[in-house]
Amino acid sequence: MQARVGIATGLVVVGDLIGEGSAQEQSVVGETPNLAASTRRLVGDLFEYRDLGTVEVKGIDVPVSAWQALHPSVVEGRFEALRGSVLTPLVGRDEEIDLLLRRWARAKAGDGQVVLVSGEPGIGKSRITAALAERLQGEPHIRLRYFCSPYRQDSALFPFIDQLGRAAGFARDDMASAKLEKLESLLARAAPPDEDVALIADL
Repeated sequence: MQARVGIATGLVVVGDLIGEGSAQEQSVVGETPNLAASTRRLVGDLFEYRDLGTVEVKGIDVPVSAWQALHPSVVEGRFEALRGSVLTPLVGRDEEIDLLLRRWARAKAGDGQVVLVSGEPGIGKSRITAALAERLQGEPHIRLRYFCSPYRQDSALFPFIDQLGRAAGFARDDMASAKLEKLESLLARAAPPDEDVALIADL
């Protein structure tokens, strides 16, 4: 048994219901329902892809570009995956940036600080934190980033496991022995007891 799924984005018009009972359906007008190609631009680098070139698609007059999503990418976060490394200028957020920098100055002076940036999706929370990271590039600091996902609900420690894997430089095709070697190399910098390496490796 095989299944094929196409994902596309575009304008459609959904009309009134047609037919009755089990045969009842809505009329849909537009290219998108017939377009079996991934919306590559919108999903950015969230996945690694194989370029399929242009393909002939039923219901579309001209060949369309298509990509096959292979697996999730190793990009550190959704913000970078969707927007890349080139960021647009930050406008109208001077007050927020100044607040974060003041908190940073107090933290450097030994007065521990916690700042919660919250709000509706799309208002620029990630962009503000990226701007702060840009401002701190010339200062000594350690940046730790943890991301949760609804797809990892069965692994309560996944954000920490993922962060350790990134810090150790795990590659997607690494064997268990290679991962252990990289993990030992990472933890050796802090000279941990041997049992700590074994405990973390078991995660």
